Amino acid sequence: MMDPETFSRELEAAAKAAGAHSAACVRMDNPRLRRGIAENHRRVSDWLATGAHGEMAYLERMLAEKSNPWKTFPFARSAVVVAFGSGWGDPTAEHPFPAPGKDALVGYVSAYARGVDYHRRGRAILEALAGWLGDGEHAVSVDGGAVYERLFAEVSGLGKIGGNTLLRVPGRNTRVFVGCLFTERELPQVRPATPLPFPCEACQACIQNCPTGAIARGRPIDARRCVSYLTIEKRGLLEPEEERMIGHWIFGCDDCTSVCPPVDSADARIPVDLEWLLECPTGELRRLLQGSAAARAGPTRLRRNAVAVLKNIGTPRAHALLARARKNAGSDLVRQQIDMNRKN
Repeated sequence: MMDPETFSRELEAAAKAAGAHSAACVRMDNPRLRRGIAENHRRVSDWLATGAHGEMAYLERMLAEKSNPWKTFPFARSAVVVAFGSGWGDPTAEHPFPAPGKDALVGYVSAYARGVDYHRRGRAILEALAGWLGDGEHAVSVDGGAVYERLFAEVSGLGKIGGNTLLRVPGRNTRVFVGCLFTERELPQVRPATPLPFPCEACQACIQNCPTGAIARGRPIDARRCVSYLTIEKRGLLEPEEERMIGHWIFGCDDCTSVCPPVDSADARIPVDLEWLLECPTGELRRLLQGSAAARAGPTRLRRNAVAVLKNIGTPRAHALLARARKNAGSDLVRQQIDMNRKN
């Protein structure tokens, strides 16, 4: 095994060259990792039992694999963990949506959908690091595999899981994505030395700024009330209360990340012309979304969400657009969402 100090310097340089913000490394035989995984398994099992995960049944299916990475990745001796940005928080970063006109009816896409889809970017960074490490069996995971990436990041010292369940990293706070590279290489442990400017317990701004009460101090997140869950993960009709909860969001939500830290007021939301979204040909819209994180919702769910936002806007122009969309919609889900009864 190589010298820890030398490896730490070289890993930092290699991670930055690959496009990451920061990197750490934890050995798979680390006792703290085993304790953290066991404690997390108990918390997640209890959370799933309450039904607070909503329609995300895949979390139940993946529980056993996520809770036993030593069986899921039997070859792995070490895990390299990276944090990276991909345009999140940068109001100038590119995105696939045309700029709305001055008087357009507007909904918003989360700032994290700027830049290249973070799954693709993260995998490219991790594969570059695998190449840097040299030959040997490896596997990568970026928010899609059976891995608790944020837990690995916290155990490795890369950051701290905040009140909104997202990872806080020095220099980026919660505007980061996390990826893990599992390798058969026996590597030294690397823990970044940069501390966070203040502890989450002294702030709680993310909890106070949540518009729906999905996150609250002292209890797990209730995904069923989370705007990101409602606009991205929920597949069927939005109930009237859920329509109201999403406000003006058509994909994701920045309310708990834009206040971390409280002095960071940059608004990187993506404004979207709702008339364009509802009337753009589906094939063209699907093509525009390719390579973007917003592709996860797809045209139909984005349009379903746009219907809810128009109801929340509630102006005569918004109702006229809904009437036109009802007549021309090619999706039963969109028509049914328009017809969803609401008592104002």
